[in-house]
Formats: sequence, C-alpha cells, structure tokens
Amino acid sequence: MKKILISAVVIISLLSCASAFDGRGGVGMRPGEAEAEMLFDMGIGRPWVGGDPPQRGSFDLRFSQYYSWTGWSSSSMKHIEPPRKPDPWSKTPTTVYFSYSMQPVPYVQYKTYPTYGANTLWILGDGSWTQYAQVPLGSTLTLLATSSRGGRGCLYAIDPFAKVSANSFSFFAGTSQLGFYADKPGRHQLYFIVDGQVSNRVTVDVFSFYPHHEPPVAYPPPSGPYW
Repeated sequence: MKKILISAVVIISLLSCASAFDGRGGVGMRPGEAEAEMLFDMGIGRPWVGGDPPQRGSFDLRFSQYYSWTGWSSSSMKHIEPPRKPDPWSKTPTTVYFSYSMQPVPYVQYKTYPTYGANTLWILGDGSWTQYAQVPLGSTLTLLATSSRGGRGCLYAIDPFAKVSANSFSFFAGTSQLGFYADKPGRHQLYFIVDGQVSNRVTVDVFSFYPHHEPPVAYPPPSGPYW
C-alpha cells in the first residue's frame, strides 16, 4: 500500500508539472496534451487523441444516459461508493468513447486493443461507456473499473479545487462497479491503481441546474491548479 501511495504522489506531481506547461507560448500544445505525453512516455496510459476540454456551460442532453438525478444535493450521500459486482442486467456496450473528445470506437474493435482488460475506468451508460460526461449537481453515476487481476487498490478522486482524496478498496478481477455522487459543481477527475498499474482518468463536469427545465449555470474555475 505504501508503494502504491508513493507512486500516486509521484504521478500527481508529474501531472501538475505537465499541466503547467500546457498552453505556454511557443509550445503549441492543447490542454492536457503535455500531461498525456509525459504519462505515455512513462508507459502509463495511451497516446494523446486530441481535442480541447469541452467548455463548461455547453451542457448536452446526450449525457443523460450516464446519470440518475434525484433533484437535490444531499450531504448524507457518499461521494464514492465501494466496488461491487456488476449488475447482472448491465448491457454490453455497442460503443466506447475515449477522452474529452469522446472519440467513438465500436466495442468489438476495442476488444482487439492490446490494452483491453488492463486497468481501465469508464462511466457506465445505457448501451455505451464513456471517459467524459456532463451531469447536474446531485446526480449519481456508475463507474466501471476493469482489472484483469483485481485485488487491493486505491481510487483517487480530484475535486474542482484540486483536492485529491484516496479511497482504499478491494477490486474484483474482471470488472467492478462503483458509485459516484456529484456533490459539488465543477470538474471532477478519477482514476485507480491496482497491482501497481495506473488506469486512465475519467472526467465529470458537474453543473448546478435542473435538467430539461432550466439552462445550465456554469461556475468559473477556482483559483490554483486546475486539470
């Protein structure tokens, strides 16, 4: 466990450094590109697939398949629910969506990728999986973690103010489902480490508004580090 936490601290430090270089004059990199390239050079994650982070305030109802909305925010809800076995009624996706750009890949094609079955994190939808979603405040999502070996690991959640929380869990071999509660507006990012292997990150942009009734209220980014 100590080794995992040390690795996480090193990775987070590297991400902070890479983020500092994104967008500097003369570099010509898009947001997140330097970070992705640095991790890929270390053997972590996948090559940069392009695309700018979506503008907050441009809520798209196509994300409605990825969340359930209760209508209010509750302090009694857990931000992260521990892993459980997948629901027996869960559908095999037809499509998976990568990165901010939501690059679509047919699931049958994704199964041929050499990274298939490795530590990977998704947001579970009705017929698709995605690595990015926009949801209203107070909504709940189901995360899907795949890990060939499973075992004890840590899920890390980065909140809109760059505060990192570590959640120690036991992951199932194959797939595990975890609950995520959108407890505050802004950008949330999550990833996990099992058996010393770091997963990709998923991004959840949380808005404060009522779905289908009122336009979204975009919150300005907080000061300090922001990924």
